[in-house]
Amino acid sequence: MDPLFTRFYIGVFSISVGFGIMTPLVPLFATLKFSANELELGIIGTLVALPYVFTPFIFGRMSDSIGRRPLILSGILLYLFTSFLYVVSTSLEQIAILRILEGISFSMVWPSTEAFVGDVSGCASRSRAVGLYSVSWSSGYMLGSMLMGLMVHFIDLTCLFFLAGFMMVVGIGGFFSLKINNSDPEEISNARPSRSLVLVVSYVMLIWGFSILSFFSLFPSYATKNGISPSMIGYLIGTVGMVRTLVFFFFSRVISFVGSATMPLGMALLSLSMFISWASPSEVCLFASASILGLSLGLLYSHSLVLMLSLPSRGLYAGIFESSIGLGELLGPVIMGYFGFVVSPSFPYLCLSSLGGV
Repeated sequence: MDPLFTRFYIGVFSISVGFGIMTPLVPLFATLKFSANELELGIIGTLVALPYVFTPFIFGRMSDSIGRRPLILSGILLYLFTSFLYVVSTSLEQIAILRILEGISFSMVWPSTEAFVGDVSGCASRSRAVGLYSVSWSSGYMLGSMLMGLMVHFIDLTCLFFLAGFMMVVGIGGFFSLKINNSDPEEISNARPSRSLVLVVSYVMLIWGFSILSFFSLFPSYATKNGISPSMIGYLIGTVGMVRTLVFFFFSRVISFVGSATMPLGMALLSLSMFISWASPSEVCLFASASILGLSLGLLYSHSLVLMLSLPSRGLYAGIFESSIGLGELLGPVIMGYFGFVVSPSFPYLCLSSLGGV
């Protein structure tokens, strides 16, 4: 593998471990230190997605002008600063502000890293590059969450914020040595992107964000009400991440076999997964549902990103890609949570199944 890619993937993996530590750590910290209730935790969880609706578009376009590395490093430094501020926070209001800063940090990092993958990979190797990039962030997130769950029994919560900050420093080391060039200006000026392609990919990623955060937000409660043990719930959620990561790893082979049917197949699998969760919430069926969901999420994310990175002004279109996810993540838990409260706990899964079939 090219040493450039190796350093890049190490950087992506390192910061993703830090992000993975923070994902379960912040709500746990808010609960234990400030006695946050379910409503307050829901608001705090939503706030990280609020800036992610529009700022990825802004920072992605900016990276086309000033370069990828300044945005990546600035975003990591902001996250490093934010992780330390959690330690000295004194109220839930401050936690809320820090969550917004996290969302801004994500907006600076992810569109620029995605655009970089497109910049340095040719059309023939782009599927493989996107697959390995996706493995880097997905495995990092999983490892970070596992580390948090393991170490919380042995060290103080505040130490975990410093551990997340340390992973940001490691990531800075990986990215700082990279020479990151933007897309060819001539390519940007001459190529004309397909509006229909952008709209289709944006819609698919909106559904992707809508579905994944709705599932992660509502599934633990839904499974508990159907007699699933807490440990099994953890295994089921972990199954989604593991299958998704495996799809990322083998994506270049999958795309060569499935071809243009990848996106319809991914949407059909999403519909099937949610239908199984609605129709038969037993342990065996929920395991099948989680596996199919991971397969769907992996196919849709990788294929959609490859399509967006084939366009000029990659920072701009990577920003649109991430903003679509952000909008879905902002709307999904609120709308599906309301339906689950008003109609029944199983109704959101029927709704998500219908979305996958659209």
